[in-house]
Amino acid sequence: MKWLLRIFTGLVVLVVGAVALLFLLPAEKIASLVTQQFEAATGRVMTLEGDVRPTLWPELGVNVGAVSIANASWSTGGPMLQAERLSVGVDMLALIGGNIHIKRVEIVAPKILLEVARDGRANWDMASRDSGGASDGAASGRSGAIPEFSMQRAQISDAVVTYVDHGSASRTELRDIDATIRVPDSQGAAELQMTAAMNGQSFALDATIAAFAHFLNSAAPVTADLDIGRSNIKFKGNAGAQPLQAGGRVDADLKDMAGVFALFGLTAPDVPQGLGRNVSISGDMTLTDAGRVTLRGGTIKLDDNVLTGAMDFTLTDRPRVVAKLSAGALDFSALTGGGPADAGSAAAGWSQDRIDVSALQSVDADIALTAESVDLGLAKLGRTRTVTTLDKGRSVTEIRELAAYGGAMAGSVVVNSRGGLSARANLTGDGVALQPLLQELAGFDRLIASGDVAVNLLMVGDDMHTLMNSLSGDGKASLGQGELRGLDLAGMLRNLDPSFVGEGAKTIFESVSGSFTVTDGVLRNKDLRLTAPLLTADGNGTLGIGAQDINFRVVPALLPGQGNGGLKVPLKITGPWADPKFQLDLEALAEQELADEVEEVKAKAEEVVIDKLKEELGVEVETLENVEDVLKDELENRVRDGLLDLLKGK
Repeated sequence: MKWLLRIFTGLVVLVVGAVALLFLLPAEKIASLVTQQFEAATGRVMTLEGDVRPTLWPELGVNVGAVSIANASWSTGGPMLQAERLSVGVDMLALIGGNIHIKRVEIVAPKILLEVARDGRANWDMASRDSGGASDGAASGRSGAIPEFSMQRAQISDAVVTYVDHGSASRTELRDIDATIRVPDSQGAAELQMTAAMNGQSFALDATIAAFAHFLNSAAPVTADLDIGRSNIKFKGNAGAQPLQAGGRVDADLKDMAGVFALFGLTAPDVPQGLGRNVSISGDMTLTDAGRVTLRGGTIKLDDNVLTGAMDFTLTDRPRVVAKLSAGALDFSALTGGGPADAGSAAAGWSQDRIDVSALQSVDADIALTAESVDLGLAKLGRTRTVTTLDKGRSVTEIRELAAYGGAMAGSVVVNSRGGLSARANLTGDGVALQPLLQELAGFDRLIASGDVAVNLLMVGDDMHTLMNSLSGDGKASLGQGELRGLDLAGMLRNLDPSFVGEGAKTIFESVSGSFTVTDGVLRNKDLRLTAPLLTADGNGTLGIGAQDINFRVVPALLPGQGNGGLKVPLKITGPWADPKFQLDLEALAEQELADEVEEVKAKAEEVVIDKLKEELGVEVETLENVEDVLKDELENRVRDGLLDLLKGK
């Protein structure tokens, strides 16, 4: 801001010189003199390409055609300021008293170039010996003091301001600037109304500075109202220009996130509902000259999700957020596209709507979150306490506390958006109720039990259908007492009737355990074990997580004392999750019974043969398996006895 005041000081010198010589010198001589005076006052060369026309009415002033002001000597970017037309009016009486009271400034189509060199020098620093080209020597002798200053009205139209930082090779340009500035008293309030565009996005700013001089040198009370498209940001607090700083209350209603992102040359990510299509932020904000923004006592609203807490935001080439937040109920169900499609329809299946996780690429973060509940679409969680680290599109969430389905879970979840979406869940659960979990994950509500589970699963894809069909990993489960609805295993075995299914049918059990592997969305189990008051059962088969189907074989056995006690009848469970078919494997039962009969006949035949051998040979034969050895021994004995008799002459 001080560089603007120094230019205005120079312009006043121009006015005084022009008016003093109004009737004495030709215009070109006036121009030469006033540019010399401007250079003496500011240290920069001024070039006037049009006539200098002093005015006496309605105020003392001057009108100038095209004007330009030289850049710093180290810059190669051309003039620091150039404009098509300049008009200035001052208060003559105040000027005679040594003060600068500008009544009117009008600048048409100015182009302002602000530059920072690699070593940190700024081209607007006119007090520096190396800032003003050929006039640096003149600048070096100035004290830099600015006399008492006021400006009733400054009007800037169709301006362009370009900011170049040669150290970071960054370039920012404001275009189509129309601004009105009022500083009635340098120690009092100043007002700014401005419209402009940056990166093709227009915005409007209305600001009031309570103590202008304090704002320039340190800080002063400031109120500001910024509109970006349909978004609005309000600020009330203290701010200063040197160094750049701000602190106070901010209320931001960011209904137009596309416009906010466009203002900074970015494309707004198409985030799912609940993650911030519409954002509002309120709280105590601070801004430092290092580009760090903090929010304390903040309330952040992402669509209908409300979070409170503290947040630090670093404005670098890659923004970074550090936050500690808490919330009530959070709804992130749109993140996963929901659960399966209508499970009762013939076209049942997972959603194939694309899941957009590009938002993970836009910022790095360390976020600690505590929420009373979280709806993830595929799963509903209770009280949740997590720490999430987001680095270049890869999110790692460590679960510190998670109440889910009547139990507690721990572990970690990784979501990676680098080169597409992939996710890994490494979780353990204690006392987890299976019915609500399976109901939400798979639309299956027939297993009622609680127990311990452990899973380590990986999925890759851009929609739920692809993710579930790519699922791989392993896990295990151990359940306590419960029931399996829709299936009465004991009734089936007692009656050898597969119709013991459907409404009202159930199997009460004491425990269920098993482990599994998952490949390409298909879960495989080989060691299912069920124990119940009336029976036991072993099982194996597949569960198509991607296809939402089942192909399982359970072999239950009634305990002794029950009807058909000891009988084993395999049960096939096949079909879609929503409507599985139960079928007793009677063919396998018949094969088993035939095998049992064959074994019984073989046993009886063996018994007859053994008895006959005993009778004929007079030897003991226990089984047919050792009959060869028995016969061999008996033959050897008889041959030996015959030889002995022969030798004895018998």
